[in-house]
Order: sequence, then structure tokens, then C-alpha cells
Amino acid sequence: MAPSRRLAFIDLLRGWAVIVMIETHVVNATIQKGIADAPWFEVINFINGLVAPTFLFASGMAFAVTTRRKLDSYLTVGTPLLRQVWRLLFILILAYMLHLPKFNLKAILEGFTERQYLVFLQADVLHCIAVSLLFLQAVVFLVRTEKLLYRVAGGVALIILFVTPFVWGVDWLTVMPAPLAAYMNGLHFSLFPVFPWMAFILVGAIAGHAFTLSQDRGTPESGPVFPIRPFATAGAVLLVLSFILIPLAWVYPTYDYWRYSPAFVLLRLGIVMLFAAGAMAYEVRKGVSPRSLVTMVGRESLLVYTVHLMLIYGDYGSFNFRRWSDHTFTLPVALVWTLVLLAIMFALAMAWDRVRRLDPKWKLRIQWGVVVSFVIAFLVGPLQ
Repeated sequence: MAPSRRLAFIDLLRGWAVIVMIETHVVNATIQKGIADAPWFEVINFINGLVAPTFLFASGMAFAVTTRRKLDSYLTVGTPLLRQVWRLLFILILAYMLHLPKFNLKAILEGFTERQYLVFLQADVLHCIAVSLLFLQAVVFLVRTEKLLYRVAGGVALIILFVTPFVWGVDWLTVMPAPLAAYMNGLHFSLFPVFPWMAFILVGAIAGHAFTLSQDRGTPESGPVFPIRPFATAGAVLLVLSFILIPLAWVYPTYDYWRYSPAFVLLRLGIVMLFAAGAMAYEVRKGVSPRSLVTMVGRESLLVYTVHLMLIYGDYGSFNFRRWSDHTFTLPVALVWTLVLLAIMFALAMAWDRVRRLDPKWKLRIQWGVVVSFVIAFLVGPLQ
């Protein structure tokens, strides 16, 4: 079944985020140190740094659109709610599995070093998405209405935005268990802790709700209404606010503009809102094909995200792509490898999209086959 047209521009937004994410990971894992330290490379770093905010924002939007369709079923403990909670828990479990020091039971039973333990617990993108969406799922179940849900989301987003510099000034390992401390800040390996990254998902959910409300104002004659101008205006306002907040740095005892400042968070939120407005405008004027490679990657983002990380960072016997490249690639060579990996990911997304359209039994067989294969690999260990 083709995806709902209402989700087309979100798939487009998420698809481009995934594509640039793959480029970011390949370049960061392989590029020569001298190139990465060049002043002009900061421009590439800034562009690449917009990937995660866009991906998180799009995840929040998709949650809001889905919640609008399934609100009644999410208010009672039944199959739809349990299936949704399990889906989010699965993402969280997968996130931790991707950070296992060794994908081998024997090695794990031998114990972790303290560093390996903290790296395993680090909050990455999938952790942040799963925890944030579980929070929103719990809120909607408790408050019972969308209106209250997004008021709570907005309030929590504001709290996260302005208290994050204070949170980053504390070593939470000294005051709470390590699994919880990992979600507070990035002092111990976490790349995407709740502070400030959850704000992107919460604002994305609010934006997704605004999008669904605008769609409801459409008629069969006029078609769906896309809030392009409001999104673009909101993005511009956030950009202005980001510069207004810069002088307030003195309020905080610890402050790092480029990592967690309210000003930088708002700057990226503003840019992402403009991206969303652009994606909507593209859908309205050009149309977004459900068979386009970009939207296909957006729909299969979890699969593509997981597999591309395994290919770049995974250990397969004595081979590891990142160690093999050993930061020796020039930028053109890294971009060639990016294209190779993108081709593999496009093929994977197309294949899985085709499987989805076939007999559901085939999809289930493939899923169970993959699960059994990974269990065997975990128990037996990699081939030497």
C-alpha cells in the first residue's frame, strides 16, 4: 500500500536527512585529519550538523500525524497502543544493541571495561527518539486530548531549551545511575542526550499537529491545505530569536554555543522549519512520488540507519571499514565511498519496499530469518 499523501513531504524531509547522514558518517569515519581540521571544513560540519535536528524534527512530526489518526485507540490499553509501545521499545533495544562493545555473548560475559560500559550506555539518535516518543505516548494517555498533549510538549520543550546549559554543568554520574545519567548531557560519550535534543522532537510534534489542523481545513474541492507560509514565518522568527538570545550567555555558569546553547538550538530549529516549509512547497508544486528514492529511504529510515551504521562501524571477523580506512581518505575518495554506500542503501530500501507489497507472510519470514541469524551470530561470535 502506498503511504498516505499527508506523509509525503515528511518522508521527503526525513529521506534527505538520512542521505546527508550517510555522507556525514562516511566522511567523519574516513577523512584525513588534516582535511577535517581545515577552516573551510567547518562549513561542511555546520551543514552536516543540521542532519540530526531534521531527522528528530521529522520523527516528531510523523508522531503527531499518526496520533491524530489513532488518538482514540491510544487512550485505552489495547492492541494498537501496545503495538505502538512495543515498536518504540524495539527502537530503544536496537539502539543499545548497536553500541554493544562486541556482538558476542562470550565476550560480554567476560565483562566490560568502564569505558566500554559508558560507551554502551551512551544516548544516540535512536535512544533520543525512542525515549522522547515514549514520553509523548505516556502524556497523551494521561491527558487524553491533543490540546493538552501539545501544551505539555511545548512547556517541556521550553524547559529543556533554557535549562540545558545548567544540566551540562553537572556530572550526573555522581548523582544518578549511569543508564540514566547518559540521557542528561554529553559529558560521558552521549551524542544526543535529552538535553537539548528532545526539544527538536517535541517542537516537531507541535509542528506536526499544526500541519494536521491545516489539513482538516481543506475541502474535497480545494484539496488539502499546506501551511507553507506559517512554517516559513515560524522558521524566520526562530532565527531572529536565536540571535537575540546570544547576549544572554552570561546567565549560565557553563556555556558552549556550538553544543547546547539555547541560541544555537533555536538557530537550527529555525532552519529545520524552513526545510519543512520547502518540502511542503515542493509537494504542492511538483508532487512527491511514493516511488522516489528519497521518499523511499525516508519511509525505511530505521532500516537504512541501522544497516549503514553496521557497514561503517561493524566488526566482521578481522575486518572493520572504519579501521581499514584509518582516516586516510581525501574528500573526493570519501564522497565516492558515500555514493557506493548510498547505492547499497537505495537498493535495500527498494527491496524492502517491494517485500512490503508482497504476501505479508514473506515479510514475516524475512524478519524472523534476520532475527534468528543475529541470535546465532550473537551466541557463536564472528568468524575468525
